[in-house]
Amino acid sequence: MLKVAVAFFGIPRNSQICFPSIEENVLAQLPADCEVKCFYHLYKVDEVQNTRSGERGELSADNYRPFESMTGSLTSTEGVLERWDFERVKSLGDTWADDYASLRNLIFQLNSLHTVTTAIESFDPDFVVFVRPDNFFHTPLPAYVFKAPQARRHNAYIPDWQWWGGLNDRFAICGRDTYVAYGKRIERIFDFCKATGRKLHSERLLKYALQQADAKVCTLKTQASRVRINGAFAEESFSPKRGMGKRENRYFHFFATLRTFMDRQR
Repeated sequence: MLKVAVAFFGIPRNSQICFPSIEENVLAQLPADCEVKCFYHLYKVDEVQNTRSGERGELSADNYRPFESMTGSLTSTEGVLERWDFERVKSLGDTWADDYASLRNLIFQLNSLHTVTTAIESFDPDFVVFVRPDNFFHTPLPAYVFKAPQARRHNAYIPDWQWWGGLNDRFAICGRDTYVAYGKRIERIFDFCKATGRKLHSERLLKYALQQADAKVCTLKTQASRVRINGAFAEESFSPKRGMGKRENRYFHFFATLRTFMDRQR
């Protein structure tokens, strides 16, 4: 039987707004005859602060309720930065020039992703759907992706917008041979910085990690918006042209689009 894992990670800012859209456009789109298991790693925090987005506000305990029946863990952020040698990350540069606040949040997010991916491995899924719980999904995941799991075991399906010189890291569907590379990419931070000569950057790190795993990157038209702590929807551009970056990434996008067209014919 086909096995699909759904992985939630990070902080659930507005579950009363976001989770119904996740139920409709993610969970309800999974094949009816497959075994689905939902996993999570979430941070237990009382307040959300994000300098770059201007967010600041209390986080209600109700946000965690939709995940109580799933398999996972709820932890604090204590010890996370030390685990991943944040002082060394800082020494490579302040990518967003905000006194390392965004870099710190990125490490927290990548650690959460790593933790939930580790929990998934014993389930041995054919596909993993990675979902940030603060996303409101406007459109559904495509159903065809979950057919022919053997043929798609090397595939990684990435949103076709906001690549920012790398690959959109908001959500994804990964085959059995790519989900670990996607979910544990925090392990590749220093390899990425050494190989590219760049500071740590979320979207570029994802592209690097998937390339190192020889993943076949395909695109998803599915659209989702981040919902802030105050319930406001972040402004999103769903154009694949915005933030595409240099010519190298434009070629990469062209071939990913072509691969997606061929993939749909299976």
